Amino acid sequence: MEFSDTPFKEPKLSKRDYFFSQPHQPFFVLGIINAVISMLLFIPLYKGIGSVDPLFFHAYSMIFAVFTNFFYGFLYTTFPRFSGTYPIDPRKYLIVFTFNVAATLALYGSILIEPAIYLSILFNAASFGMTLKIFYEIYKECTLPKKDQYWLIVALGAGAIANVIFLLAAIPCKCNNQIFLDTAVNFGVYLYLIFLGFVVAFRMVPFFSHIMNYKKNEYLHLQIFVLFLLHSFLGGTFAKLQFVPDLIAAALIGWEIKKISFKPTKEPLLWILHLAMYWLFAALFIGAFINFFENWFGFYSFQLPLHLLVLGFLTTILIGFGTRVTLGHSQNPLITDKVTVYIFFFTQIVLLFRILFSVSAHFGKITPFFDISATLWIVLFIWWSFKYFKILAFGEKIG
Repeated sequence: MEFSDTPFKEPKLSKRDYFFSQPHQPFFVLGIINAVISMLLFIPLYKGIGSVDPLFFHAYSMIFAVFTNFFYGFLYTTFPRFSGTYPIDPRKYLIVFTFNVAATLALYGSILIEPAIYLSILFNAASFGMTLKIFYEIYKECTLPKKDQYWLIVALGAGAIANVIFLLAAIPCKCNNQIFLDTAVNFGVYLYLIFLGFVVAFRMVPFFSHIMNYKKNEYLHLQIFVLFLLHSFLGGTFAKLQFVPDLIAAALIGWEIKKISFKPTKEPLLWILHLAMYWLFAALFIGAFINFFENWFGFYSFQLPLHLLVLGFLTTILIGFGTRVTLGHSQNPLITDKVTVYIFFFTQIVLLFRILFSVSAHFGKITPFFDISATLWIVLFIWWSFKYFKILAFGEKIG
């Protein structure tokens, strides 16, 4: 019998097998595709081409076709790590991924056959149901501190509820569907997207910044959740007070950021995350005043408070985390070049032109800033994909 001194090497995975080998890869790719396609479809819908309600389509596609896939990609990777358990079986997350693909196809099909939206909502409900079941099983097994995991499950539950309320908004009836739609958007954005992003950010950003002496307010998650819940219900009952919970939430979050005391850094993968944290405070603070003037003096900002949160905080931290996860999980060094820095700055240009759209639209000029802001959103995700798609999908090595 002969023995070789050659070290054993695991067989190299095919591109297809590698693509599905880690949960962030298929979910991130689906999120990127949907970020581009959903906006391409929204542009003509907003201009009156087609019979689909453009605001319903825009809100539903962004919440469930775009950001939900990014969240799943991140959480299916990190939730077990937060809990000190084994990675999730690929067969489980690939079933959820299949539901999400089906929901996406049905959503786009609803532009031609409107009842297909019910299928999209059904597939998303199945996706949320299975995800909540998987994460709750991990939560029960976890022997580590699990307060963050609890609130992540709560946020996903809020997303599942928002999906059902969107169903109520989609069913034709003699009632006021706009109330259902407004409530669905508030639940989907504040209680799901922003709250989930907030929980992840306050766990991960101080850790990435090597700030180990920060002690978070023990009741911060509960306080912010209750305030976002108040914001959601006040919108349909007493909108003139809707700015109050936002202002209180801004004060609480601003105080926590002050306690963290982020140090100035030139490292792009850090300052982009710090910037997102500051935007969470600023978006709530500025948005509260905009909301006040809207409901008390009739100023209409075309949902600017919501977009300050979604673009300023959520998209900024998404690009930062997405880049970091893509590099780290492909065994590439956490090093960014000038192109990546330009992409990070570009996220703020996207936000700037969305602000300009709100200002110009208030004075009756929808174009050209609507077209510019929508196009810049598309460019952001295409540009990031040109830079990182092969690294994300197939593990290509830098250099």
